Amino acid sequence: MSKDVNRYELLVVEDNPGDLLLLKDFLDEKFLMVKIHEAINFSEAEVLLKKNFQLSAIILDLNLPDLSGSDLIEMIQLYSNQTPIIVLTGYSDLEVAKAFLQRGVSDFLLKDEMNPTLLYKSIIYSLQRRKYIEDLQNSQQLYSNLFSLSPQPMWLYGIEDLKFLDVNNAAVARYGYTKQEFLSMTIKDIRPKEEVPELEKTLLKSQKVKNREFSGIFTHQTKSGEILKVEVFSNFIIHKNKPVRIILANDITEKLKYLEAIEEQNKKLRSIAWTQSHVIRAPLSRIMGIIQLIELEGEKCADLMDLLKSVVESAKELDIVVEEIANKSQSVDPENLWGEKIKTLEKPDQNMAAEDPPTYFDDKM
Repeated sequence: MSKDVNRYELLVVEDNPGDLLLLKDFLDEKFLMVKIHEAINFSEAEVLLKKNFQLSAIILDLNLPDLSGSDLIEMIQLYSNQTPIIVLTGYSDLEVAKAFLQRGVSDFLLKDEMNPTLLYKSIIYSLQRRKYIEDLQNSQQLYSNLFSLSPQPMWLYGIEDLKFLDVNNAAVARYGYTKQEFLSMTIKDIRPKEEVPELEKTLLKSQKVKNREFSGIFTHQTKSGEILKVEVFSNFIIHKNKPVRIILANDITEKLKYLEAIEEQNKKLRSIAWTQSHVIRAPLSRIMGIIQLIELEGEKCADLMDLLKSVVESAKELDIVVEEIANKSQSVDPENLWGEKIKTLEKPDQNMAAEDPPTYFDDKM
């Protein structure tokens, strides 16, 4: 087997010269580039550890002249900076060594059974285990940051009891409950009472797709009684060994109000357009027809006075329709749509940029 060509830096703490020599031979057989720092007791190991070497691993004899057993492990861990620790032990210390695994020791090796391959595997596995733990910690920290610092309300709830397990700062700010209050509630408590039956139906539906995303628009209620329309995105995850759902709630109350306002304005505009294309055409056609008839017959027209009377009546009818259109047009108020008065200038200053109306399609965090 070819040697490992990666660079390693190890601290070997061993008071027995024969065992130390054997360890160095084993390491030389498997590693091409390995730097070994040696210590024969805890005091020497402490000095080396305080120098903050970038150690790959620590190989530690469990019984040293100045310290041993659990006390030795605790002190080495104090200075190890999460460096993997591989304990060397004899048969009499086997049960003790097993217990150390639960306290963060990476591995233990029996001196009488150790060989180059076993030592190499222990070092490599310990390094991989440390990397896995670091990646897991980074992932957990990233999740914690994404959850806690999200500008949108988020929470976790238990699938079985529906209790809030965690909420972020945005949820506390938007719904008005403290975090402690949230943790004493269930997700039913942020629903209007009349909405709870619908929630229960939704929960049954979401259970059927527990391994996939679930989303929908629902009605929530804040502590102050404010009603919110919320677009909810939900997913099934395992949290602290329990099945839970993580929720992201996007408040779309203002969006829906804006869309309703647009739809109402559109209805008025459609009514105006229909009036212009149908109602105005009747009196206008009559006026044009009468004028054409008068032009053809001139002063000889026997019914001239009646025709002129019809023109006046049609003109009055047209005036009424135009007034109706004007009234409808005034009801289409930009102030209702944008939430603020839009000012119109006859000659706007070219050096002054007009302010954009607020965009209600932006997410309400």
